[in-house]
Amino acid sequence: MLQATILVVEDEGIVAQEIKGRLEKAGYSVCAVAHDGRTAISHAGEMRPDLVLMDIKLKGEMDGIEAAGVIRDRFNLPVVYLTAYTDPATLERAKVMEPFGYVVKPFETRSLMVSIEIALHRHRSESERIYREKLQAVLETVGAICHELNQPMMAISGHTELLMDILDQDDPVYPKIAKIKSQVERMGAITQKLMGITRYETKNYVQGERIVDIEKSSLTFD
Repeated sequence: MLQATILVVEDEGIVAQEIKGRLEKAGYSVCAVAHDGRTAISHAGEMRPDLVLMDIKLKGEMDGIEAAGVIRDRFNLPVVYLTAYTDPATLERAKVMEPFGYVVKPFETRSLMVSIEIALHRHRSESERIYREKLQAVLETVGAICHELNQPMMAISGHTELLMDILDQDDPVYPKIAKIKSQVERMGAITQKLMGITRYETKNYVQGERIVDIEKSSLTFD
């Protein structure tokens, strides 16, 4: 298991240090401790931890639920609530911010670790899914563009062949037409390779395999 970096947000200093000690003893790295929402947001943006362990009651005007919402929206970081508040109203507010876990105080270190690992796994899975969807869309767009480019290139190639059949090879225009035909054929070869790559990579990525390997694609633009 890779060592995860955690930001601890807890208004009580002694409690925060106790949580920090438990996490480090369990093998996690605590990048910082914050006691209020604004400091937590600042640390999250600067340090980009793997996970934020957030108490709901914090110092200042912003509570943990509000801070968690800002951190989620700005930095896409998973948040696990660590709190003594379990009343229905608080739970409803917390659910709106879509936390990745909710651990009630007092807690055992083992239950906290389980919640953290589940949250990290869920966040990785969701991030990979979103990345796959975005890359899928890009690959499909590239394939569609290549397909559209093939139509005019085929027309240009066909017309250049007709001109070359009509013109005498000694005609000064002939080499220029031949050059155009050669470049169009080169462009056609590139678009065909790109279309092949998008089909291959789309199939592999849907299956969860690694995406683009330019060396295997043999795509060259020389």
